[in-house]
Amino acid sequence: MEYQSSGLTIETFLAVAEMVAAQLRIKEADRWAPQICQLKYVSFTAEFPEVNDAQFLWSAEQWLQDTGGKDFLRYPTWKELMSPLYRSENGQANRSWGFKDSLPIQLQPSAQQLAALPPSPQSIAASPDPHNSGAYQVFTTEQWPALPAASESTGLTPRQWAAYLKQLAEEETDGTSDDRGSAQGNP
Repeated sequence: MEYQSSGLTIETFLAVAEMVAAQLRIKEADRWAPQICQLKYVSFTAEFPEVNDAQFLWSAEQWLQDTGGKDFLRYPTWKELMSPLYRSENGQANRSWGFKDSLPIQLQPSAQQLAALPPSPQSIAASPDPHNSGAYQVFTTEQWPALPAASESTGLTPRQWAAYLKQLAEEETDGTSDDRGSAQGNP
């Protein structure tokens, strides 16, 4: 079941731009004029052409919630605003890495949206040394995810700790512990 419309409408874009401005408490005089909003819409849809209304609204709302009432925020960049929707690199949405796997069902990308993504993943990070950027090779992979998923580890239980400490104590008394002094010929 797909809930996506085809693309982002100007009406949704304008409503979200106003929502972001209101949440960030941007003064009326500093808000985007209608002509600027139209240009920003063209700019956004050029950078993220596959995003639809529901995805745009959800991502913007998630971004706003993540700001946590911080003072002196500015309008986000498109990559910042879309970071809840796409896999991120250094806190910025990386379109070539694709959509996040953990999106709610109604926001899952359609086959058409997935086909609109760049064909191969690429880093958006700048070279650590711009004057010597040729010396750095960007890591690329065709396998996703590139790293295994993080897992929550509960660590050792109290019983496991007790067994481990007992084992260490027994090794010390049995002389099976690593005695570096005698291994090096020292008395």
